[in-house]
Amino acid sequence: MATLQVRDVPDEVAAVIAEKALAEHKSVSAYLRDLMAADVRRELQRRAIAAWDEKLEQTQRRLAISGRATMSGAEVVRDIRDEYDRGEK
Repeated sequence: MATLQVRDVPDEVAAVIAEKALAEHKSVSAYLRDLMAADVRRELQRRAIAAWDEKLEQTQRRLAISGRATMSGAEVVRDIRDEYDRGEK
């Protein structure tokens, strides 16, 4: 595992971090490790979503579709209900 060292942390910041770690029954190292891990999880999720969005855009371009709905969700539901009422489905 890597070791990180942070220098020049303002005293007020260090004090608040120590208080929060104590409140969570953790060492300062464990508290900061958990904060960094949570930040990395969010970043990895953001990257995965961005990659998925890019792949979706590429697929839409390849298939020549806009990806934009031509009907609202309410219109789709209304059409389905109308078809059902007419006995078409």
